[in-house]
Amino acid sequence: MSHKKINLLMVLCSLIGGVIGFFVGEIILNQLSNELPHWLLIGLYFGQFAFFVGLLCLIAELISPRLNGEGWKQRYRGFSWKMLVPSTFIMIGVVAMLLQFVYGTNFQWTGGKENIVMLLDTSGSMQDSDPDGQVFKAAADVIGKMEEDVSVAIFTFNSKVELLQPLIQLDGAQAKQEVIQKLVNHPKPDGGTEIELALNEALAHLQKETGLSGASTILLMSDGYSDVTLPDALIPFQEANIRIHSVGMSAVSADGTDLLKQIAEQTQGNYYDVTNADQITAVFGEIYEISRQDRTLITERTGSSADSLWYAGLRVGSLTIIGALLGLALGLIFDNRHLAKGFTIGGVVGGLLAGLVLEMGPTSYSIINMLDRFIAAILLAVVLTLFTVFFPVPSHSSGTGKNHFSKGRYSTRNKADGDRAGNTRFDV
Repeated sequence: MSHKKINLLMVLCSLIGGVIGFFVGEIILNQLSNELPHWLLIGLYFGQFAFFVGLLCLIAELISPRLNGEGWKQRYRGFSWKMLVPSTFIMIGVVAMLLQFVYGTNFQWTGGKENIVMLLDTSGSMQDSDPDGQVFKAAADVIGKMEEDVSVAIFTFNSKVELLQPLIQLDGAQAKQEVIQKLVNHPKPDGGTEIELALNEALAHLQKETGLSGASTILLMSDGYSDVTLPDALIPFQEANIRIHSVGMSAVSADGTDLLKQIAEQTQGNYYDVTNADQITAVFGEIYEISRQDRTLITERTGSSADSLWYAGLRVGSLTIIGALLGLALGLIFDNRHLAKGFTIGGVVGGLLAGLVLEMGPTSYSIINMLDRFIAAILLAVVLTLFTVFFPVPSHSSGTGKNHFSKGRYSTRNKADGDRAGNTRFDV
C-alpha cells in the first residue's frame, strides 16, 4: 500500500529555516560583499541557507516522523545527521559557486551599451591632498583599459562645473588617446567644492546624450564637503538605476567622508576610502571592474547586461537548479528515494518561482530589493516540502528507512505485495 504524506510541522520548520537563512544571508551580503569575490559570497549565501532549511526539516521529522517513519527515527537518524552538512552546505554551496562564476562571466555577444561619467574634484584643497595629480593619472590609466563598448564623459568641479570630455564611445585607440590627452591637460586646483552641482550636471548630460537609456555609472571623487540636499538630489539617480561609486579621503574631511558614504549607499553604490593619492589608481580600476561585472544571482543586475535576456534566463535557471538540489539534499538526508522525488520536483518549482521573483522584482531601492530576496527565500524553503503529497510512499519504506536509494533493499515478495495493493492514502 502507498501513502500520500505531508508533514505540516516540516513545512513550518522549513519556513523558519528559510527565514533564518535569509537573515544570515543578509548579514553575509552587508558585511562581506566588498571583501569576497562574488562566486565565494554566493556560495556561502546558498550553502548556509540550505543548511538551515535542512537542519529544521530534520528536526521536524525527528519530532514527528510522518514521512520516513518511526523505524528511521529509531535506527538511522545518526546517518541523517552525518549527511546534513555534506548534502546541504557543501554540495549546494559548491554548486552555487559554480553557477555564480558562470553568471558573473562577461559574454560579449550579449550586447548593451555602458556609460561611465567621472566627476573629479579640482577644488583648492586638492593641491594638498593630491599635489601630483594622481586622480587624473588614475582616470587616464583606467580609460586606457576600458572595452570598446564603453562610453565615457569627464567633468571637473570646484565652485563651478566644467565638462572636460563630452560622452564619447571608446571604440578605438584614437578615441582613448583623445580623452587621455585632455586628462593630461587638466585644470589646476582652485576654489570650493560643489558636489550637488556636479551631480546635476552629470545627470543632465546623460539625459541629453542618452535619454537615460542603457546602463550608466557615476564615479565621484572628492576630498571635501559641500551642502547636498539628500535624499532629494539622488531620487533621479535612483529612478534611473544609476549607481554612484564615491571615492573620498577621510584624512582630509570627516564630514566629506560621511557625505560621500551616504551618496553611495542611497544609490546602491560603493564608497572607497583612500589615505593617500597613490591608492586612487587601484580604486578607479576596481570601480570599473564592478561596473562591468556588478551582478550576482540574488541582487539587481546593472551595467551593460542589465536588460540581457541571456542573463535573465541564466539567473532563473540557476535558482531552479539550486532548488532541485535542495530537494535532493533532503532526500539524501532521509535516505529515501521516494521522498527525494517529491522534494526534488518541489525544489524545481520553488527554485523557478524564486528565480522569477529575483529577476522581475529587484529595483534600486534597497528595502524592496531585500523584500524580493525574502520572498524568494520563503518560496525556495517552503514549496519543496509541500510536494511530498503528490508522490505516494510505499508503506514498507516508512518504517525501515535505511538505504532507500539502493536497489534490492526490499524483497521481491514485499515489492509485489505493495504493487498488488494498488491503493494510496493521504496522511498528514
